[in-house]
This record gives sequence, structure tokens and C-alpha cells, in this order.
Amino acid sequence: MRAGGAQAAFTQQVDAASGRIDIVILRTADVTGVAGTGLLAAVLFDAVGGGAANLAITGTATAPGGTPASLVITPVPAITVR
Repeated sequence: MRAGGAQAAFTQQVDAASGRIDIVILRTADVTGVAGTGLLAAVLFDAVGGGAANLAITGTATAPGGTPASLVITPVPAITVR
């Protein structure tokens, strides 16, 4: 996101009650966008107890002008904390 020297703004909003995390990464004042591959974000969890959990990851991306851009999201298997 910082390719070409562009500034990237990162914000997050955590809703612990619903178990949802929203992440926004924005190239500010950018009219050309960026192309390529690479990791955009990673989420680290601290386990507070044992058990199984499911994790669903979804995402959207837009190019300059608001046109849709594709994302490849790697599926996450069920998580078990022991």
C-alpha cells in the first residue's frame, strides 16, 4: 500500500460484543492506486480459554474512482485452543 511513496492510513474498529473487527487501509490523496501482491493485514489473537471457534474473514476493495478491485482471502480452518 505504500508503493510509490504513497501514504497509507490504517484504522480499526473492534466490537468485542459481536466479535467483529473492521479494518480500513486507505492510500490518502492517491489518484492512481497500486497494483501487485502481498499481505495487507494480519490479525493476532490472545487466547483467554480453551475450546473451539470458527473464524470468518470477508473483505472488499476499491480502486480509484470507487470501482471494485479483487481480493484473495485465504480460508481459515476451525480454531481449537487447548
